[in-house]
Amino acid sequence: MAVEDSSAGSKSVSTARRFLVGSNVIVSILLVGGIAAVLQAMAYSGPSPVDMTSSRVNSLTEGTENLIRDLDVNVRLTSLYFETDLEEEDQQRYRRAVSDLLDLYESTNRSSVAVDRINPLSDHEKYGKLRAGLLEKTAFKAETAAYLEHISKFQDDLFPRMGGLVQSELGLLSGLGSAFGGQPAASPTAPIEQVFEQWKSELQTAGERIEALMSTEIPQYSGVLREITSVYGSFVKTLKDVGAYSQAQIAGAGQMPASQAAYLREVSQRLSSLLSTIEEEQEQADGLEPLSVDDVFAQLGPTTNAILVETEDDARVVDFSSVWPPLMPDMPTRKYKFKDRAFKGQEKLTSAILRVTHQEQTAVVFVRYGGPPLFLGGFMPGQPAAPFSVLKGYLQDANFVVREWDLKTQDHPPEIEPAPTRVVYVVFKPNPPQRGPMGQPSQDPAFGEGQRRALVKAVGDSGRALFVGGWTPGAGSPFPAGYEYSDYLEETWGVGVDAGTLLVKAISIGPGKYGFSRDPISIAGFEFGQHDITTGATVRRLTLPVCSPLNVSEQLPEDVAIQTLVTAPMEDGLWGVRDVRKYQEQAAGEYVTKVEGDLEGPFTLAVAGTKGDDKVVIISSTSFAVDEVAFSQEMAVTAQGLTVRSRNPGNATLLINALHWLSDNSEFMNVGRPIDAAVLQIENPATLTWVKVLTIFVWPALACGCGLVVWWVRRG
Repeated sequence: MAVEDSSAGSKSVSTARRFLVGSNVIVSILLVGGIAAVLQAMAYSGPSPVDMTSSRVNSLTEGTENLIRDLDVNVRLTSLYFETDLEEEDQQRYRRAVSDLLDLYESTNRSSVAVDRINPLSDHEKYGKLRAGLLEKTAFKAETAAYLEHISKFQDDLFPRMGGLVQSELGLLSGLGSAFGGQPAASPTAPIEQVFEQWKSELQTAGERIEALMSTEIPQYSGVLREITSVYGSFVKTLKDVGAYSQAQIAGAGQMPASQAAYLREVSQRLSSLLSTIEEEQEQADGLEPLSVDDVFAQLGPTTNAILVETEDDARVVDFSSVWPPLMPDMPTRKYKFKDRAFKGQEKLTSAILRVTHQEQTAVVFVRYGGPPLFLGGFMPGQPAAPFSVLKGYLQDANFVVREWDLKTQDHPPEIEPAPTRVVYVVFKPNPPQRGPMGQPSQDPAFGEGQRRALVKAVGDSGRALFVGGWTPGAGSPFPAGYEYSDYLEETWGVGVDAGTLLVKAISIGPGKYGFSRDPISIAGFEFGQHDITTGATVRRLTLPVCSPLNVSEQLPEDVAIQTLVTAPMEDGLWGVRDVRKYQEQAAGEYVTKVEGDLEGPFTLAVAGTKGDDKVVIISSTSFAVDEVAFSQEMAVTAQGLTVRSRNPGNATLLINALHWLSDNSEFMNVGRPIDAAVLQIENPATLTWVKVLTIFVWPALACGCGLVVWWVRRG
């Protein structure tokens, strides 16, 4: 019996041990599965979702993240992308892409960024409250206050006086008899009486219209003031016509009752006081600037697909056309589909946030001497397109105030109101005088010492400038022109522009033999210095056309520090041409060879300098920032198919980053840069739901099941 009891006890212990181990295994499997499910759920809804895509389409750029994380005011982002049973198929795609983007902003800084979504076609109360709240913001209150002042002047003062004048004149006119057989129409005062009777009715109607406009949910101040000034104009004309008519009757009429003659002589004097007051008030009202809040309301229509960016004090609208520009805008009337549009949501949304959260602005003054305007042109046949019109828009999106200064016509910088926080000058090489149509010498003066002194003084007062140098041919010859600011840059910053040397890139076709590509004077493939301006991937996708080397002095001026930004390394096929004519002579052959005396690399092409509080950037490429280079496009194949992308996105980024550095706002770099990433398109929204179900529930459950099977097999 003792042996049997021992055996039974041993079996009982073994069974208990297996149960305990098995229970531990089951608990461990379930625990691991639960952790996996929680981690997967956090990946979708956590505060900082991880982007594992190589193209970073699910991430904000570093510049945007820095801006959002450092916000010191609260920002609300509201999507007004409508939803209706009758919407087109693409509307859901637009709405979903914008919604996902807003979630990225919110997850980056939940304490300062709040996201809302309003369907203007159904959420009428929220939509109306949103619009009404705009009028309470500080940015709009100041301008609406001026409108309200003139509206109150009309309602409380001039409107009662106008009505009182009409009533008073009608009272005087009613007591006048007729000089011609009792026929009222024959009385010289009858037309005046008819006019004032008409105005009695018109003033009542105008008052009702104005009251209706003021009583709407959102008072239409612009419409009210237009109505008021229209009334002013018509009333003033009537009073002047009455005065002129009365004088004519006195001068040319025959016999008339003394009472009528007295009325005609005295009426102009009675009207003059109110007439002059109304004219003065109308002139002031006409001088008001248009209400910017009206533009905001216009962009917030119920089907405009807008995004509203708000702080407590200000607001900006990010409109549909800027977020979804066509990839290839070939026909203005074409109705572009989702697949035909790029997605610039992050770029435009970040720019709007920057503008509402940072009231201090830097002015960027583009300086030229002669030549066509930099921002306007191309409107008339044969008129050249403006070289920097697109760039101006990008700079304004990045919160810069942009102005132009032609040294040929003005010897001092433009006045800028309101005064900016800082002024940065972007200085281009002066344009040479243009020859006549038959090649005759120009009668225009060339750039001289007076203009140079004016520029140097302005730059010295500002302490911040970006000089654009490079190689340029002389007027009507292959000989290179000099660079008018070389002496200043060498003396002040220790950097010279070798404007007599043109960098070329050729293709080696044999030992010492080269062939030029279609664009041999556009250089790419650079080395970048360790500097804030060149930090980030986009700026490194750079092309610099028409370059000259920069020569940095070994002995810099006192307190000057120079850092290299961009260098073209030494490589076969890249060299500096001293005499372009010698290569023109070789052009007829099968290949070209390097001419003795030409320069070998490496070549410094861009530098940044500091001297105390002063800063300078020098880029030796004459046209790197013009629209046709900085915003040129090319076809590319992506996972979503054929698309159009920016060919040289680093060009605009280099300029904007340099301007931010010059204005002491390095944290804003790469904020306003062009973004090429297309929307990651999922044709069926249910697909995304199933992906989430699989990753959160199915895969962890499958892992648990596999563990249980293994335990079951090995339990014996």
